[in-house]
Amino acid sequence: MSLMHKIYSTLFLLSAITFNVHADSLPNHMKDASELTSSIVKAARPNVLLCVLPSTSGADTGDVIGKVTPGNEPGSFVCEYTQLINGVAMGPYVTTDFQWLNATYEQLASWLTSLAHIEKSDKGHYYVLRCSEHHPDHPPAICAQSTSGKGFEFGYETVSGNGHKSCGEFVGAVYTSPFFDVALAGWNECTGKTFSPDCHQCNGDGCGAFHCSAFTTWDQCPKGSHVCGYQTCVGNLCSQKRICEWDK
Repeated sequence: MSLMHKIYSTLFLLSAITFNVHADSLPNHMKDASELTSSIVKAARPNVLLCVLPSTSGADTGDVIGKVTPGNEPGSFVCEYTQLINGVAMGPYVTTDFQWLNATYEQLASWLTSLAHIEKSDKGHYYVLRCSEHHPDHPPAICAQSTSGKGFEFGYETVSGNGHKSCGEFVGAVYTSPFFDVALAGWNECTGKTFSPDCHQCNGDGCGAFHCSAFTTWDQCPKGSHVCGYQTCVGNLCSQKRICEWDK
């Protein structure tokens, strides 16, 4: 059984393990590529969605992960991944045959804390999804680093010659923390009249010095508008300021 099959049956189907009482109400958060749309990707921003390659006959690719990126055709998406073979990076490659993780930061925090192994590294702690039958000749174990100022970054666990473990072979999939600014997610596609919604637990503009904190939150863009960008706030300790644009 591949590692990702283990993840499907444990991490993303918690009801079968720890929350049996809610077994009928918890959905499977791994979705097929055919279910991914431009509106879903936009709504997930600034998250960069995790994608997983399915296992195929004659090749166990179920441990290969990547990030969802736009495809060549308008409105299409692919999984961009780098396969590690005996520690050597092969790629990057892209495929249209993948599944993607439809989850929030809070859901991941709950699931990882409950089910994943916690390891220590020089960057703090990270979560590793290691099943009992994982062997050294298998692809590296999948891990999620809780990175201050970002959120959960997905990658592969590495082990140095002296046995030092780390989660550092990141694939670019990031599920951002609502409590920190996300440096890599400062995107802006605004073309019309913009504004920011109300902030909470904030002062002034909710973004400048002494005007915000890690606990500052922003309302959703109101009906008739959409998120077109985020503003990076002072100190990398505040939530990003949501930028709204009126629909045309």
